[in-house]
Amino acid sequence: MTKNLTAKVDGKDYPHPISHVNIRLQCGREKPVYRGMTSIKSNGAYLWDFLVKGVSLDTMLINQSGRSYSEQEILAWLNPLAEKGYVRQLRLLLNSDQCARLRRYVDLYQSTGLINIYGGLRSDPLLGQGAGCSAFAVSFLRVLGLESADLRKAWQRTLRMPLELLSVEHDRARISFLGYLRGKDRPWASPQEEHIVLKFWDPEKMFHWVGGAYREWDVRGHSSPTKPLLPWSREVFENTVQYHFDNRRRLLTKEEVQNTSSKTCRNFQKCP
Repeated sequence: MTKNLTAKVDGKDYPHPISHVNIRLQCGREKPVYRGMTSIKSNGAYLWDFLVKGVSLDTMLINQSGRSYSEQEILAWLNPLAEKGYVRQLRLLLNSDQCARLRRYVDLYQSTGLINIYGGLRSDPLLGQGAGCSAFAVSFLRVLGLESADLRKAWQRTLRMPLELLSVEHDRARISFLGYLRGKDRPWASPQEEHIVLKFWDPEKMFHWVGGAYREWDVRGHSSPTKPLLPWSREVFENTVQYHFDNRRRLLTKEEVQNTSSKTCRNFQKCP
């Protein structure tokens, strides 16, 4: 990441210090839509969190303020990166119903405010929690009912993260960001240790799965789901988005780190 922050491509700063996923959606002759989630948090703000607030590996769990890259930003980088072999594409061939459903999803993502939350690695956009770039892209497949066990195996990475490496409210991680820079380290957790299981969509694994410059997947024969895009009423969903937006940037409590359902429970007031 540090190397990428200072890297140049064709004389310009490299755009993505970590790997990235964009989507392009085109229905018939309509103008294509380009989207790709990113954080609007500055590098200086991240550094402040690492050095002053004691944030460590838990930065992977914390939501941040976000936005989508614009079409102009995506296209400005697409060709230079593709020419160097840094870009691979998965092309889905859609029928008209599938494409229309995804267009509604794009509009919903914008109008409900989800576009303003760059989610941590556990955030689920279909539950109003926001998303990182890869979870955002995969949500388009999920909306069409195309997620599968084979795809999860190929694209997801699973880590057992020791609790002692996560800062929470009132308790800092045993190894800080500075500690890692000084060479401190430890293995991922064994099943017997206190830990959380972190499963996330990994752009690196997606990149290698595509294999070449592009891979094509014809899904026109799959029937488009008929269930609503939102899991709850629009009012509840928008309240959920607002809850996660209001709680972005803060350190999580130990309860929230260990039990993500507790957050949902409090938010929807459906606690057992």
